[in-house]
Amino acid sequence: MKHNNQMQFLRLPQVMQRVGLSKPQLYKLITQNEFPSQIKICSRISVWLESDVVEWMQQQIVRHEGGSALIDGKGGSAAATQWLR
Repeated sequence: MKHNNQMQFLRLPQVMQRVGLSKPQLYKLITQNEFPSQIKICSRISVWLESDVVEWMQQQIVRHEGGSALIDGKGGSAAATQWLR
């Protein structure tokens, strides 16, 4: 996956708020390889890349809309990220 120069880490509460899912739902999706895995940055802290979460959200929208994409190659994920905020 490509990441821009302004990467941001999200903690679990931020991810839950962004995607509207509970902790058990998120971890179930991770186990089923249907949601991005967390990154362990130390023994007690896990984070997600914001770009991975936004990409997952875009995929859900595309799936819901039957294949129409938010990203057209002109705005890139930055435009979609702005729209999703």
